Amino acid sequence: MKRKRYHLPHLESVRAQRHVCFAEQLRSASRAITRLYNEHLGSTDIGVAQLSLLVRLYFVEDVEMSRLARLLETDRTTLARNVQLLVRSGHLEVVGSEDRRKRHVRLTDQGFESLKTAIPRWLAAQRELRQRLGDDTWDTLFEGLRQLAELENSASAGRRKPATARAIRDDGPPASRASRDRAANTLEKSVTTRSRSARSAKSKRPAH
Repeated sequence: MKRKRYHLPHLESVRAQRHVCFAEQLRSASRAITRLYNEHLGSTDIGVAQLSLLVRLYFVEDVEMSRLARLLETDRTTLARNVQLLVRSGHLEVVGSEDRRKRHVRLTDQGFESLKTAIPRWLAAQRELRQRLGDDTWDTLFEGLRQLAELENSASAGRRKPATARAIRDDGPPASRASRDRAANTLEKSVTTRSRSARSAKSKRPAH
């Protein structure tokens, strides 16, 4: 059977070019950068993604989950998953606040010790990357990446997607804002329960 040949004029025009998609290049660069940082972090007990979260909590000390998500420029569901992992490992704890509907995240002693160990290695990764790129490229990329990170806010303010539009994404079918919020709330409650259980178990340990 003869194989069917598909044809799209634009794709044919770029057939000989290896790199044509900006999003693909960003993903490739992100993988390479993450690998470099994690190689430096090596024997520490956290990776670069966890380090970013711990650093932010070092600066803000005690913060409500939704505000932390905004500071990290991520969604609450993703943040809740990451926090859940760090609560299990003892790096973070989730506590209640005066407003019972809100939960606050803060660094533990273990989290601070991991931060102390990781920061010198993170600085070494920064130095290596800057040396490889050169100061001018480093500064240009840094500024450009900040502009890209802020695209979402400017795009959402300038236009709205049609309500009927559906897109197939790498992370699965799109979810409504309400369902994402429900998922985030469920995860946050789970994280809080685990944090309480961990503190309770710790308080019941016999003194040596």
